[in-house]
Amino acid sequence: MGLFGDWQRMYRANQRHLEQQGRPSSYLGQLADIPNQMKAAADNADLGLRMSRHLQLTNGEGLPAVAIIDASWQMGTYANTTPVVRLQARVERADGTEPYVVTCDHVVAAMHLARMQPGSKLGVMVDPLNPHDFAIDWIRTGQLGPPPPGSVPGPGAPGARREI
Repeated sequence: MGLFGDWQRMYRANQRHLEQQGRPSSYLGQLADIPNQMKAAADNADLGLRMSRHLQLTNGEGLPAVAIIDASWQMGTYANTTPVVRLQARVERADGTEPYVVTCDHVVAAMHLARMQPGSKLGVMVDPLNPHDFAIDWIRTGQLGPPPPGSVPGPGAPGARREI
């Protein structure tokens, strides 16, 4: 088919891809969609910076605390394929500070989504520069109490520990 046939085939494949995502496929539609795409890129950059800060908090810069979840819901956005969850939680710090309520977004792996139920306790590290932000310490969370139902495979199930 030659160069122009290959170009036309790639152009149509791109149009189908854009239409499947619900985005405009025409040239002018794509130009008009640029502000939306820039906003999405800025949101992802902001999320990446917060994830980087959360890594610093869990590696020693944070203050230990326990967050008790009041509510949680998925935002509908993803970091790669991992969902972003908005948490509303009551934070009880280990230094005796009066408990307070925060609302913040976290990237939560699918294997931890069962722990995002109201009433669940999370081991967290609070940002000393911004006490309304915290990083979830999954190791401490696992030590706080029994896992939620369905999050640990039963005996004999795939992924279960062998009894010795």
